[in-house]
Formats: sequence, C-alpha cells, structure tokens
Amino acid sequence: MRIFLTTLIAVSALSTAAFAAEGAVIKLKAPAPVATLIHEGAAWRCNGDVCAAPQVKALPIGRACRKIAAELGAVVAFNYRGADLDAAGIADCNTAAKP
Repeated sequence: MRIFLTTLIAVSALSTAAFAAEGAVIKLKAPAPVATLIHEGAAWRCNGDVCAAPQVKALPIGRACRKIAAELGAVVAFNYRGADLDAAGIADCNTAAKP
C-alpha cells in the first residue's frame, strides 16, 4: 500500500510539473466572456476571471499573451509554460486586449 501511495504522489507531482512546463494560466481584469475556448490549438477553460490551458504551443511569452488577450480581454497576470509575464509585458499585452 505504501508503494502505491508513493507512486501516486510522484505521478501527481510530475503531472503538476508537466502542466507548468507545457500549459498556461491567465488572470483577466473581468470575467471571461466564454467558459471554453480553442485558441492556437490549445483548449482553454475559464472560471470567472481565470482561464487555463494544460498544453500550449511554444511561442514568445509576450506574443502568446497578446494573442489570447485579443480573444479574452485585458490581463492582470499571465503564466506561460512556467514563466510569469512581468509588469511591462502585461502592459504591452493589454494593448491587444479585446475591448
């Protein structure tokens, strides 16, 4: 039983690490206009003002933010493939935001 629990914990940790390395999370200034969105091949799910995709294409973080902000609206925070967009990047991202 102990080996099973250890394996289960290890698999869970790997899944979380894989999501961080492959996925994206965006926090919007307002609730998302949709509950789900397929964008650039990624399946985004939104709950209120937070949207996440478990796997996204490898793009420069600023470009990826501008593309999704154009669909969902102004951004407060953006984590893409394990990296957080800084304040200057967020400001730049919001220039493309859907009104």
